[in-house]
Amino acid sequence: MDDDADERPRLLRVAERLAVLPEQAMRAAKLQERLEGLSYDDAAWLLDGLATAGRAGGPPFDLALLAAVQLAASDRLDYEMRQGIFEAAQRLQLEACRELFFSAGVLDEDEGAGRPRALVPGGRPLTLGERKSLARGWDRMALEHLLVDPHPDVIALLLDNSRLTESDVLRLATARRAPPKALQLIMDHRRWRVRPRVRRALLRNPRFAEASALRLVG
Repeated sequence: MDDDADERPRLLRVAERLAVLPEQAMRAAKLQERLEGLSYDDAAWLLDGLATAGRAGGPPFDLALLAAVQLAASDRLDYEMRQGIFEAAQRLQLEACRELFFSAGVLDEDEGAGRPRALVPGGRPLTLGERKSLARGWDRMALEHLLVDPHPDVIALLLDNSRLTESDVLRLATARRAPPKALQLIMDHRRWRVRPRVRRALLRNPRFAEASALRLVG
């Protein structure tokens, strides 16, 4: 690995080569090509350096960071390479690199999210299947109560429901206890991610994943 004196110029060269490309997808593909020529350790160091410099702001590192975020969240990297880079980042304690891959996996299901739960305190616990059925329905009261459901399948069905309003989505997007996976689902939803008020609410929510926020801004 290069010493500290050489690291910044090396990162700058990589970032400049990415920044000259006109589209973000092209920059992500170029970064992937660069990583494939490195060992897992060096790939982890490179991603960590680009992420750290990118967070400080300013060109060309801002575009390099967005390319790294998009690459980590995509399926461009095969499982073996993704796992190798992540394990190297863990071993080398490269937090910025680890966070790139953590943010890409925020949709993992919380333990117990599928267990029966009542819509209202004291009510009959409903199975996951019953809650999913209600999330497809037209009962406004049920839809409002399901906005706090911890299971991503329920939230995904709610977001697809034509009865859901922007005010409902804003309530979920601004909730300080909203699961990160629910916020991610809003961001990925074709109908809601284009709403300016929804986008602002996601960016202001401290539980919204940093990498996802960077993708949204980018």
